[in-house]
Amino acid sequence: MTSANAMSARANSRSIFMLLLLLLTSLSPLMVHHYHDRDFTIETDNTSYSGSAEPWDPIAQPWGQYSRTPTHNGSMPIHGPDGGPGTGSVNDVSEYGIIDTPVVNWVLDDSDDYGSDLYGSLIGDFSNSITTTNAALERCGQGELFAVIVSSDTVSSKLSIVSGDDAKLAWQVDLGATEAIRSTPVLLDVNGDGRVEILMAYDTSSSLEVEMWSPELSCSESGWEKSGHENEKLWSMSDSDYRIGIQSPHFASTQSDHKSVTQPLLADLELDGSPELVLSLVNENTNDPTVVSLSLTTSAPTSFDWEVVLDRGTHPSDPSWGALDSTNTAIVLTTIDSNSGNMWIWRIDGASGSLDWERVAISGTDSDSDSPRLRLPGPVIVQLDSDSAPEMILTIPTDSNGRTPGNGAKFIAMEMTSTSEIFNFRTPNGYADTQPLPIDTDGDSIHDRLCWVTWYSESSVSFNRKGMAGCHDISATNPIKEWSKDMQRGSGNDNDEIGVSPPIWMDLDGDQYYELIVPFGQRLWAFNGEDGISSAISSGWSSPLSMPHRVWASPAVADMDGDGVLDILIGDTLVSQLVSDFAPMSDNRGISFNPNQPDPGDLVTITGQFSNIGTMDNEDDLDV
Repeated sequence: MTSANAMSARANSRSIFMLLLLLLTSLSPLMVHHYHDRDFTIETDNTSYSGSAEPWDPIAQPWGQYSRTPTHNGSMPIHGPDGGPGTGSVNDVSEYGIIDTPVVNWVLDDSDDYGSDLYGSLIGDFSNSITTTNAALERCGQGELFAVIVSSDTVSSKLSIVSGDDAKLAWQVDLGATEAIRSTPVLLDVNGDGRVEILMAYDTSSSLEVEMWSPELSCSESGWEKSGHENEKLWSMSDSDYRIGIQSPHFASTQSDHKSVTQPLLADLELDGSPELVLSLVNENTNDPTVVSLSLTTSAPTSFDWEVVLDRGTHPSDPSWGALDSTNTAIVLTTIDSNSGNMWIWRIDGASGSLDWERVAISGTDSDSDSPRLRLPGPVIVQLDSDSAPEMILTIPTDSNGRTPGNGAKFIAMEMTSTSEIFNFRTPNGYADTQPLPIDTDGDSIHDRLCWVTWYSESSVSFNRKGMAGCHDISATNPIKEWSKDMQRGSGNDNDEIGVSPPIWMDLDGDQYYELIVPFGQRLWAFNGEDGISSAISSGWSSPLSMPHRVWASPAVADMDGDGVLDILIGDTLVSQLVSDFAPMSDNRGISFNPNQPDPGDLVTITGQFSNIGTMDNEDDLDV
């Protein structure tokens, strides 16, 4: 077992070919962008940018912000059922392998607590931020990615960086006393030096805090120097007028002190190659939702670039970003009035902060004095037709008839260049506290399917809840439900059954209907894309995977350990493929000679040592 309670016994070693993979990543155009996927081309390929600089690449980091990209439209790394190294070298992988037999690889905190506090998961490449010795390169993170995690105890919150292969704590700082940090940090290289910075936004009891860290990871043969990094904060900014989280009107959320928190957005607002930070806040003095933008350098900012007051609604959604054409971008978000259920859609010019759409009421909302239950999902930027202008899908989180089937949360598709509605539909049941997932099933760069997650109470006298997941065909004017399935939490408490985490897709069987993977309760579910039947995927997914604690964090997906197969990070827990994986002992320690310095003619015994760095015990002999 590792110090991070890895779920299977694993040696703390890496094979030498990981160095080759790292070199190929820097040399091959294919491998440089092997995080790109078909759905991501929807966001970029239809627009030719006319600026003097190349726009910022939102997937320069494997999974650098909530939902990976500023469009929040569910892009995934290239993968498939025939992907991965197979019997070949990981160096030759151009398509990642998939998870058809899932297992909990490791969990950083296996106590009865909730693990990571964040509503998102982050995966970063910190290879240029590591200082180590030549004798410990492989033991010190060479060729692997890292998880960024925020956790808390009764005293303070902690920001941690954890190695993807073995869950070793590589770097940690104490943030002091904070509110529960639900807003996912963002990862970026702020000054182009190849080193990754971590940008955070969170509340304390008295103010909004925005701060930037530049981690310097140090490692040797004896391990990581995880502490002593408090001087690596580049800057901090405080504002006592704003909060990123405010009280939810929902009784159960209020009683458990869960606030309605929004997610930071990192996006290239001016298409000049430099991303800005966008925050959806609430003014403590006026109670007005407010959107702010902040340019990012290594120096502390003194004020926001722009501040836009939204004078309708009590709770704002997450902001989302889209490119309207080759020169203009926009921020879109919704607000909801917790007293009435009325909602509005707002569009803000990315460069100037001017309010393009003001007080545009969303039709067809429900009368509701209890929303958002936990959080208000933001718009999802999509492509629904053949023109270059993007569209968006809005979430109406309310359920007009409670637990009774028939009128669940509603999704509305709108033009992003006008306020014209394209379609709308209701889910069979439940509230929506997370955004839907658009999917392009036929590779024509147009989204034709929308999958979603809702939850509802089963009883009027208890908080016992259920989840629901499903998919609609949105290729026609009137969307058609393809399937929906109920979900139970497993173990845990009632709050675990609030559907906070958005679904992701993964191509597990090679057909056009990608499978839906859903964290819910204390389980990870997978549903066959065609009909929602889990057992039709594989025996490994025939029943949901039990998780060590609640799974409110949205997933992040990447090859965390450099084996050519995707892993799923949910908060502080990594899910991987169940497989044995043998490699020589790291840092050239796997081969020894006896005698060590033989004379000519001596008989020499050469011993090779291998370790199983996979997730499954091996019971067969190993041929090398």
